[in-house]
Formats: sequence, structure tokens, C-alpha cells
Amino acid sequence: MWKLQLPDNTNSMTDLITALTYVNGTSKHALTEDEKDIIKGLYLEYESLHGTYSLNLIGDTLSNETNNAIHDGYSEVQEEGRLKDLRSRLMLQANRCPCCGINAVTDMDHHLPRSVFKALAVYSSNLVPLCHKCNNKKRVVTGEDPEKRFVHVYYDNVPDDIQFFKATSEIVENGLKIKFFVEQVNGISDELFQKLKFQVKKVKLNKRLQKEINIFLLSFVTNIENVYIGNNPSESVKVFLEANHKTFKNNMGLNDWRTVLLNSLANNDTFCNGGFRCILSSSLS
Repeated sequence: MWKLQLPDNTNSMTDLITALTYVNGTSKHALTEDEKDIIKGLYLEYESLHGTYSLNLIGDTLSNETNNAIHDGYSEVQEEGRLKDLRSRLMLQANRCPCCGINAVTDMDHHLPRSVFKALAVYSSNLVPLCHKCNNKKRVVTGEDPEKRFVHVYYDNVPDDIQFFKATSEIVENGLKIKFFVEQVNGISDELFQKLKFQVKKVKLNKRLQKEINIFLLSFVTNIENVYIGNNPSESVKVFLEANHKTFKNNMGLNDWRTVLLNSLANNDTFCNGGFRCILSSSLS
């Protein structure tokens, strides 16, 4: 969640030529040497800007015909296209959607929209695997507005050793109420903080996680009940939750929603002191 390794873009120009070539080897649209140099320059500029929206990346020095050909060449990145291997490599980077951490990745998103930045349509560094729901939410986000940008999962320096994603938990009317939020802690710049907050709101992460929370915690109910014994049962529940928090932190990361949730519940005295039984009530509501 939040960050993926930057893909190898060594063969980006080869990918582009493939996208502009039919299976039989004939050209859909031949690029001149000057056009190739312009596109290489756009790719380098993209790298230097870390994928941030810039008019310099639109490719307006290329002809409309060339821009449209590259835009349409993205079809080769689809599942049955000639660049399906590129798609597979990008998809395999993420077990779950890096935007929400809930669903498996199913879609390929253009971080800078293909409709505007046509020349970047098949550039691997601009292709981000997301789940369908997050892709739909991001589809209308161009990145032009500095206050309305998503985190670039390849470039933004999202720390994995600092907890910035947090949650509050309370039991209200025998139900469990969880609220996730981004906190600006040391190591989170103003720009990154704004992106994280906007992204969480745009994909409606809190709303989507409510159902996931109930499903996730139901698997813990029996084990929690079993440790809720002895002279200090609430402490036993706390220790149990802390142990699972550590496991998820090691496997999923410090800012994964499951890690954050378990940490919040371990520090909720009411939940640990028998209030955990509200999970069953919440799952039925």
C-alpha cells in the first residue's frame, strides 16, 4: 500500500515501437528520428519531475497524428495486446491495490492522464496498477490542481518506517466505530501530506474499509475469546492484539490499514475488556 518499486524503463522506446507496429511487422505509425529524440526527452523530463503534472510533458512539439498514434498504441498494453508482458510485469508488483490496500489490482492507470499526455501513453513509469474502484475514482483527477493530486506510487517518498496512517476506535451503541486518517508527522512534507489526505478522501477509503474491518476482525473473535481469561483478561487480549499487530507490520507494512487497525484496538481498553464482542454485532448491522 502507498508505494511500489519503480519499474525498469530501460526498454521504453522498444515498447513504444512495438505499440506502433502490427503483429506482421508493418508499421502503424512510423516515427522520425527527430520524434524519437523528442519522446526520449519527454521520458527524461518525466523522470526529473517525478511524474508531476507539467505542460512540458504534453508533447506539443509532436504532430497531432503522432500523439494520437501513441495514445491509441496503449491498446497493445491490454491483456491480449503485444505488450501484455509489460502489463503483467507491472501488475505483479502489487499483491493488493497500492491506493486502498483492499482489492487485488485489475486495472492499469495512467498517473498523468492519457487523454492529456498522449505521448506518455505507453511509458512504463506512467503506468500504475490499481484496483477497479480506485481507478474509477482517480480517472477524473488530472493532477493539474496541486491540491488535488494522488501519490505517485513509484516516485513519492512515502516513508515505510514512520507511521502516518492512523485510526481511532470506539464502541458506540454496541458497535465498533473506526476512523482512519493521515497525520502529518516528522518526515511527511506538506506536499505529501496533502496528496495522502486527498487520496484517502477521493477513493472514499474510510467508507470502503468499514465492511472490510468486520470481515477481517471476525476471524479473530474466537481467538480473542479464548485469551480473555485469567486474572487480567483485558491485558491478555491486548498482548494478543499487539502480537498480531507486529506480524502484520512485518508482512504488510507499518501503514497498512490492518496494521493500523490492530494497533488502535490494542490500545482501546474498552475493546480489550470484553468490548471486542461488539464485532459480532457490527457484522450483523
